[in-house]
Amino acid sequence: MVGASRDHAAFHRQATDATAAAAIAVLRQAGERVTGSRRAVLEVLASRSEHLSADQVAAALESEQTPVHRATVYRTLERLAEIGVATSMQVTGGAAVYHLAAVGQTHEHLHARCRSCGEVFVLPPAVLSDAVARVAADRGFVLDPAQSTLVGLCAECSVAADR
Repeated sequence: MVGASRDHAAFHRQATDATAAAAIAVLRQAGERVTGSRRAVLEVLASRSEHLSADQVAAALESEQTPVHRATVYRTLERLAEIGVATSMQVTGGAAVYHLAAVGQTHEHLHARCRSCGEVFVLPPAVLSDAVARVAADRGFVLDPAQSTLVGLCAECSVAADR
């Protein structure tokens, strides 16, 4: 897979503290309130390199003794994803997982997940530019690839499947 990074967690560890600040700026630009609960959820997402489910975010807040109701965590994550501050990825047989989008930074990326081994790959956003343009031209529909996860087989699992 050209342009894909096999070490997805390492890619996320490169994000800086500026990611949370950029996310807050985007919320404000969108006319959204920056509540204590939203800020707490953003800080949890910014402090982790892995994708987290809503339950994992809620558990992290509980362990930090930050009082945020579990329903508020769910609503906050959904709203952050709607605005583009967070991205979500559906895991087969599991809950959606979230991480902060690299708003205005060089860490913007798409996800590809191997349906066989489960590994998540980082793809550059431009990899779907042609598809986004074609769908818009053909159907007038504007795709948001950042809110999608491409599913297929990685190179190793593809070779193993052909044996």
